[in-house]
Amino acid sequence: MTTILIANRGEIAIRIARAARELGLATVGVHAADDAASLHTRYVDQARALPGEGAAAYLDQDAILAAARETGAAAVHPGYGFLSENADFAARCAAAGLIFIGPSSDALALFGDKISARRLAESAAVPVVPGTSRPTTLEEARSFAATHGAVMLKAIAGGGGRGMRAVQSLQEIDEAFARCSSEARQAFGNGDLYVEKLLPAARHIEVQVVGDGTGDICHLWERDCTVQRRHQKLVEIAPAPALAQALRERILAVAVKLAAQVRYAGLGTFEFLVRGDEFWFIEANPRLQVEHTITEEVTGVDLVQAQIRIAFGARLTDVGLAVPPAVQGFAVQARVNLEQLLPDGTPVPRAGRLSAYTPPSGPHVRVDGYGYATYTTSLRYDSLLAKVIARGRSYERALDNVAQALREFHIGGVPTNIPLLLSILDLPAVKAGGFDTSLVAENLPALLAASNKQTTIVPPAAPGEETPADEAPVDLGEAEEGIALVTAPMHGMVVSVAVRPGDVVPAGASLMVLEAMKMEHVVRAPVGGTVLAVAAVAGGVVAEGARVFRIRIGGEGAGDIADATAQPKEPVWAREVEEIARRRQLTRGMGGPAKLARQKAEGKRNVRERIDALVDPGSFSEIGPLTAFVGYDENGAMTSYAPANFVAGTGRVNGRKIVVGADDFTLRAGSGDAAIHEKQIFSEHYAGQMRLPIVRLLDGASGGGSVKMALEQGFHYLPVNPGWDAVVENLSLVPVVAAALGPTVGLGAARLVMSHLAIMVAGIGQVFTAGPPIVLSATRENLNKEELGGAEIHRNNGMVERLVASEAEAADVARRFLSYLPSSVFELPPVTTSADPCDRSEEGLLSAIPRHERQPYAITPILDAVFDAGSVFAYADYGGSIVTALARLDGHPVGVIATDPMKGATMTAEGAMAATRLVDLCETFHLPLVSLTDQAGVSIGSIAERRGTIRYGARAITAIYQARVPQAELVLRRVFGVGGAGAVNRHRANRSWCWPSGTWGSLPQQGGIEAAFRAELAAATDREAAIARIARRLEAVGSPFRTAEHFGVQDIIDPRESRALLCDWVKDAYRVLPELLGRPSFGMRP
Repeated sequence: MTTILIANRGEIAIRIARAARELGLATVGVHAADDAASLHTRYVDQARALPGEGAAAYLDQDAILAAARETGAAAVHPGYGFLSENADFAARCAAAGLIFIGPSSDALALFGDKISARRLAESAAVPVVPGTSRPTTLEEARSFAATHGAVMLKAIAGGGGRGMRAVQSLQEIDEAFARCSSEARQAFGNGDLYVEKLLPAARHIEVQVVGDGTGDICHLWERDCTVQRRHQKLVEIAPAPALAQALRERILAVAVKLAAQVRYAGLGTFEFLVRGDEFWFIEANPRLQVEHTITEEVTGVDLVQAQIRIAFGARLTDVGLAVPPAVQGFAVQARVNLEQLLPDGTPVPRAGRLSAYTPPSGPHVRVDGYGYATYTTSLRYDSLLAKVIARGRSYERALDNVAQALREFHIGGVPTNIPLLLSILDLPAVKAGGFDTSLVAENLPALLAASNKQTTIVPPAAPGEETPADEAPVDLGEAEEGIALVTAPMHGMVVSVAVRPGDVVPAGASLMVLEAMKMEHVVRAPVGGTVLAVAAVAGGVVAEGARVFRIRIGGEGAGDIADATAQPKEPVWAREVEEIARRRQLTRGMGGPAKLARQKAEGKRNVRERIDALVDPGSFSEIGPLTAFVGYDENGAMTSYAPANFVAGTGRVNGRKIVVGADDFTLRAGSGDAAIHEKQIFSEHYAGQMRLPIVRLLDGASGGGSVKMALEQGFHYLPVNPGWDAVVENLSLVPVVAAALGPTVGLGAARLVMSHLAIMVAGIGQVFTAGPPIVLSATRENLNKEELGGAEIHRNNGMVERLVASEAEAADVARRFLSYLPSSVFELPPVTTSADPCDRSEEGLLSAIPRHERQPYAITPILDAVFDAGSVFAYADYGGSIVTALARLDGHPVGVIATDPMKGATMTAEGAMAATRLVDLCETFHLPLVSLTDQAGVSIGSIAERRGTIRYGARAITAIYQARVPQAELVLRRVFGVGGAGAVNRHRANRSWCWPSGTWGSLPQQGGIEAAFRAELAAATDREAAIARIARRLEAVGSPFRTAEHFGVQDIIDPRESRALLCDWVKDAYRVLPELLGRPSFGMRP
């Protein structure tokens, strides 16, 4: 018989076990060490204990997979909560040959990240609530709130209302942000938040869908989950009452569209906020929902059975869901929680022994729960004990039925929220079906008053039934002179009690251990004395402020009356802290004085000097400073310490955070046998995950291996490029700068070119795939490092963008480059305040272009006149006549492509490479492009043909056409041929202004006349006179004004107007850039 392991507990585990049994499947249940008495362990065919206690046991992937393997399970059903949305667990199940009864790991990863789900909706033209599109800092949250007013803080991961808070004013945001982040970190292991505009007076509507992975999707109508308290659902209704049919159909269609777009498999729920005739997607839950019950009641579909069958390969047609099932009546679910309401309405979870548990029954009533009389509940688990579901032919009948069922539900020993649920169901707004998510909060005072008056049916006690004597409450009396009453500092479970009545304790002695918020807290005696009474019992629950110990102050053996909170005089961890300081000092010693002196003699800075030169003073925070190769003697004493030859950490450049990874050549010349790859790999992954730019300071093999590794390991290893997945990924995520500050070889050379800006310091930096000894052995070339890979080798081949004269200049170039770019593709480029007026008009522009078209001119003064003063940053040195740069217009970063006629007017292979690199950079990081066009076409002649220049040119033009960023153009002089035609994407509505010096056509007149009028010239008696005559005719029609008359060009302008026009255009460009945020449409290549 096929077996399913149920990786959950409580009522949902029972629900899954029942569905599996009806399908003829065997079940294995699991339970934590403290959860063996949970009722679900009796509903499965066999139960296996998990190591650990509390929720952590049900999150132990290794233990659950081991249980599945040992019991021969074919599939794992995660239920809801715990591992149900864990993409890693789903992938591990698949790798272990287990069927994960739920969506694919890819779908879980997509929908588990709320921001990714928002982007999916946006890509499908589905409205989303205005919000941030990446992990958001407190400062960014403040800025968003200042613009949008009231906001909702939300955890990126998880759900269930945790890590979520509404913030009405800026004064509340700091505290709310800290609490949400902490709550999300504890619940989901990820404290990242994002922000949405708060939509008041909205309904919360969700759509149940099911898919079979083929693209076929069926909806099972909607549920109304509007009745919430602090974003946690209390009452759910299916279908949604008072929802206009046209609006319902629109919401259903959008949910199906989103699920189909990802070829969804399994059960899923798509959630929306609805207000008036509008709706907005908020998130998707890729799992079975707590409230799936009401959909089952109104459709007659067993969703859990359908989920299991689809996971085992059934299609929608096989499970009878080719089309949505008909809806019969209404169903309402009320969640019964074990809790107590404080006077202000704050719910406090409660736990303890159930003295009674009598669920309701009768027509149209269903209870999914796991309680029973004598069962002891625990605060280590969710407070949900049962779900009461009732249906009726009408909405009103369903409400009455669920209310009556709640009145019949008798739970003794622990307080519940049944009175609150009854009071909610009595509200006129609920009965009318016209309510929003503020229902409970706005009616809280009335609900609290009504809850105190609610009554339920209490069955008579059985004959002879008495409360056991040991459960009678202990009366500790009132405080009086000479008596101390010790109270519980917080609500929690008593782990252990250390004293009994009659014990004499000194001040500070441990009285009991209390578990709360996943931490154990020691409750100590505030004074010395004799314990008179104890009201705490191990395994029991105490409320915050409850009296738990009564102590008579003083007496023989009690010691001095002292402050129990006094700290020990000697720091507990002083020895370890001293060892940390010692190891850090050893790490800062790098390769030792001799090797540091050699590094200095070669004109090179050491690794820490390099980092200090790059980042803002005092901003560097090292990652893994204690990573080292350490030797120990037989007694465990350290005998040797060699730091890893890779230094990683975070720092700030111009106040903005970056990641730095730097080689230390003083330690085995940066080769892999002296590196711990994990630190290098971590820095790459950290930069990508935290969306931070990364700067690589390279000097050596940069993590590559050496032949010594084979001898040390005793075998030859199959080469793997460490962290290469992140290295590739980062090119499409964050700015990457790499600098060759010494001989950069092998993997180091590859990491250099896998960047957006590669820098080499002439004289000390070299780049080669293999060093001189290997080259000599393989090719018989006897070359030194400079001859093999020095500045002259790489000056014009496109290997490095910038050749600099010193390490100081390299650091300055890296800092300046980063100042133009956002921290990641999910942000806009940083706009600065410019002191350069937009209407600055440079008289020199009138004479910048000579009238004679073959006379060259200087491009630099033109760039300086058009862009913000001092803002032009040269990008690639190797472009020949093609100038690539970054610059600013009124403080807005832009990319610039121009031509330097002093070096030529055509596009060489190197020029095309430079242009392609710049365009791809701008597209990746959302910088608008400005072309100062003077392009006579792609280079011609035999040398150009041998280089395959047209392919490089076409590649550059393709990059321009693929780029989605806004483009603008100043035509300075020539626009000819393929190269000129592709200077900007002329098929888009890009702004273009021509200077009076502009001239254009398929080919220049020189050469073009001979090609086009070959026959006429061959017949002419005077060839030169014929050429002159044709040239005059062409000049007559070649006036730029003729082209402007036919809108062949958009405008001809006074060159002095250029800056003002571009400064005005760039503001429009930046207004549309937010639509492009996110990864580029193509993966950037080195």
